[in-house]
Amino acid sequence: MKLKKWPATEQEYWETIESLGEIIWRMDHDLADGRIRDPEGRVAQNIDDSQKLLEKLVAELEEKFGIISTNHPAKTDGEYPDPPKGQRWYWVWYGEMKDSLLQKEYEEIICSACPLSEGVHVFSYRIPCSIFPGILNRLRASFLCEMLCPELGWMRESLLAEMKKTGGEEGLQRFLEKEKQLKP
Repeated sequence: MKLKKWPATEQEYWETIESLGEIIWRMDHDLADGRIRDPEGRVAQNIDDSQKLLEKLVAELEEKFGIISTNHPAKTDGEYPDPPKGQRWYWVWYGEMKDSLLQKEYEEIICSACPLSEGVHVFSYRIPCSIFPGILNRLRASFLCEMLCPELGWMRESLLAEMKKTGGEEGLQRFLEKEKQLKP
């Protein structure tokens, strides 16, 4: 496997490492479960090549950004010891990048200003609506609340009243401002 563009920033490294990890996991999982047949071993070789590429990217992090992936210490009392000055532990960096990028993505949807949202921690695996009768994986558009989908029967006025009841006037106004901000 080859990359079309080599990452340059920490964010690009994280996104590339994350994507490669997902590809490796999926292909390996599908191969092990028999969903992919690989009589010539090409898929297994692709998995191996992808793993080597991922390891190269992780190794470059220390050189370029001071992110230590080798000899990563174990946690003591739930915490990692302090890394050497000017450096960071890989799994600490990884978690911080994941949280930061997830927060950024969350801030770009209407739910981030909604008093009925369950928050960014729920957004990591679904749309965080506390009143949606089911599970949503994504919005039709970043500025559209899915509760106003005609099939659900909510009218805008009743939804806004529910937001005000839950978040007060301040919560309602935050939602309306975010809606204006996001609309094209």
